[in-house]
Amino acid sequence: MSKSSTTRNIIFRLYPTRKQEGLLEQWLGLHRELYNAALQERRDAYNKSGISLSYYDQQNELPAVKEARPEFIPLGSHALQETVRRVDRAFKAFFRRVRNGEKPGFPRFKGKKRFDSFTYPDPAGWKILEQKNHKGKLRITNLGTIKMRGKPRVALAEGEPRTLTIRRRNGKWYATIGVRYPKERLSRNRAYTDRAVGIDVGARFLVATSDGDLLTNPKPLSWALERLKKAQKELSRKKKFSGNWKKARRKVTHLHERVRNRRLDILHQLSSALVFIYSFIAIEDLSLRNMTRSARDTKEKPGKRVKQKAGLNRSMLDASIGLFFSMLEYKAAEAGIQLEKVMPNGTSQRCSRCGENVAKKLSVRTHRCSKCGLVLDRDVNAARNILLLGLTQAGREPSEVWRGRVTSPMKHETASMLAIAA
Repeated sequence: MSKSSTTRNIIFRLYPTRKQEGLLEQWLGLHRELYNAALQERRDAYNKSGISLSYYDQQNELPAVKEARPEFIPLGSHALQETVRRVDRAFKAFFRRVRNGEKPGFPRFKGKKRFDSFTYPDPAGWKILEQKNHKGKLRITNLGTIKMRGKPRVALAEGEPRTLTIRRRNGKWYATIGVRYPKERLSRNRAYTDRAVGIDVGARFLVATSDGDLLTNPKPLSWALERLKKAQKELSRKKKFSGNWKKARRKVTHLHERVRNRRLDILHQLSSALVFIYSFIAIEDLSLRNMTRSARDTKEKPGKRVKQKAGLNRSMLDASIGLFFSMLEYKAAEAGIQLEKVMPNGTSQRCSRCGENVAKKLSVRTHRCSKCGLVLDRDVNAARNILLLGLTQAGREPSEVWRGRVTSPMKHETASMLAIAA
């Protein structure tokens, strides 16, 4: 394909037979064994001889491994090479962090719970047989044909399947297929060509727009928090690795999976609605790691209001603002709309109508300007300032059309999406 193409990862649920599931478990264990062996070999080579092994050094040993261990042969040469390449990437990332003065995090051995996938880096060894009515079949060499289910936004037949990752999560199996699409096939429809919006995010409101929309943070985790506490308490009382312990553990993982799916559903619908309605979006350029840092500090200098900060951090992380912004970015690119990131400093304090600085504590939720008389929600005021900054940054004139808009297309065209948070 030409340079005017891009790759999208599409996730499908797999439904292997009992025999196929046993083989998948066995293959996953062998890939984990290979990963750990490659890691151990690199450590031993350096500690004993001062030699740094490369990916190619270890890849060239794979034929001998398959000769000594025939059970590795059905896994496929390319999939085995990709597992060795994972080790190489882990070491490259380690050395990069060392050079940058970051916390290094030396590559670790993978236990059964920490190694949940293996990858085919190219189309060799697998093939999609059909994909119709959200149902399809995936054929993997030496494994057979597996039923799969999923709904890609753009049909697989319109792109070029490139990679396949088989993953086990919470006792279920998934296939992540990397598909190379022409960019024009990924284009999204837009309702308007002249709508601009500024977006303020937070713990109280997931999204506040410059048009006046306030979407309450749905807090998917809070929905299941009491159930999770109860399930985790039951799990802690069971004898580890017993039948009842495994049953209780499945209940906990199932609740976490429901929270995750609920969160993803909300964020996908919201980000899709925004790029459908608006032709220009301005968002904050936030340092989320700093925003969610613990208030505990050190033993010598303990922090203040630790419990309150922990609750705020939980709400911020539950909202998954970083994931929401990531979705907005790639969907905006597909829709061909402009997305600007602006520094959020002072956007809550400055009046969006006259520019007057109106100092207020975080507990004050209404913006009241004594100079021009503007009264509106604090977060909406911030969203309007974000929009004005975004337009200025993009070299567009922030005229009264952008300043004074009070009609909200969101209220009319995404009512079902907004109702999710209710």
